[in-house]
Amino acid sequence: MNGQRWMGRRALGWWFIFLAIGLAGPAVAAPLQDPIQLLEALEKQRVALDERARSLDLKEAELKRLEERIDKRIALLEELRLAIETDLAKEKEINDENIRRLAKIYSGMKPRAAAERIRGLDRKTAIKVLKNINEKVAAQILGKMEARDAAALADILGMTLSDKRNNR
Repeated sequence: MNGQRWMGRRALGWWFIFLAIGLAGPAVAAPLQDPIQLLEALEKQRVALDERARSLDLKEAELKRLEERIDKRIALLEELRLAIETDLAKEKEINDENIRRLAKIYSGMKPRAAAERIRGLDRKTAIKVLKNINEKVAAQILGKMEARDAAALADILGMTLSDKRNNR
């Protein structure tokens, strides 16, 4: 083993000699004249590489910090999205329940009175209410509305005027 180490040092020594006299080949562009210049050049290169390594380490650390911040924001946005979806589902459920109650109330009214009240609702709400009422009762209510209003609502509901009149 000592022989191998001695051979390695010897080969390295020869390489330095060849480097110094310019015989090391194309790897060395401008041969240095003395070993001190060679050592100084190697030291400069080592310092430059160390500086570059420190710079890369700093950049890597900054990237990790940014990645952590982004991951936290993504998690926060995901929580917010889930909360919004939950709130929207609750609101829809409440609205649907209100529409069902309103439909039940209008179903219990006389068709003319229900028609007057439904005509006062916005179109979306009126359609939702009519969809939750028994078809026969809805047809009676539409039959008591002005023809233009009833036709518009019936078209949206998918009913024709003849269907509406036959169910009176």
